[in-house]
Amino acid sequence: MKTLLIYDRPVPLNREKHATFRLRASQSMAHARELNAIPVVIAEMGRIARDYPIVFVGEKAESVLPSALVGLQSGENLFVDAEGNWSDGYIPAFVRRYPFVLAEDGERFQIFIDEGYAGLNTEQGEALFDEEGKETEALKRVVDFLKEYQGFVAATQTFVNELNQHGLLEAKNLQSTPQDGSAPRVIQGMWTIDEEKLKKLSADTAQSLLANGAMGLIYAHLLSLQNLDKLDQRFAQRRAG
Repeated sequence: MKTLLIYDRPVPLNREKHATFRLRASQSMAHARELNAIPVVIAEMGRIARDYPIVFVGEKAESVLPSALVGLQSGENLFVDAEGNWSDGYIPAFVRRYPFVLAEDGERFQIFIDEGYAGLNTEQGEALFDEEGKETEALKRVVDFLKEYQGFVAATQTFVNELNQHGLLEAKNLQSTPQDGSAPRVIQGMWTIDEEKLKKLSADTAQSLLANGAMGLIYAHLLSLQNLDKLDQRFAQRRAG
């Protein structure tokens, strides 16, 4: 069973256990094939909004994550084909960091790697450690990316906390309009910004949200919901073969 959404066998990266391991580059995004919503961080929300609807996913408002909606039903990513190719559009950092992830290990963060990744081997690709057991330049780039990403995760949580502080999130079922004339599909378990509450914010609160960048993120989310039509088109095209 997958954990962390897309990882089959995540284990701590170990300079002894993985001393001779190499990583063969792959363009395949098959690991994201069954995700219909992908977590995103605030640093990429503006770019995400061009291609996908941004919704908030979670059981409670306090624990939601902004996410790119890439499918209209569970287990299907409309942007990844049977061969694992991501057809077009921006690929979220959550997907690009695979097969690595920075995860909590007790009281600290540690790099994990998915040992189920097909590109992990001992013969081809870039080495993870050199002959002295030190990180190679390739691995250092990965580490830098993961640390930067984790910083954005923390900033994203601050943004979500601020939305909740002002009661701006509301549970909402999204309705898509099929291009094939069939009955509308309802996407459940989503949260969006309550526009009525947004309009009623005090001038000081609105100015504060504008000054710290949160208001721009809010409107990126609201404008991105227009991309539901794109998902409808993709859904119809895939069903048509």
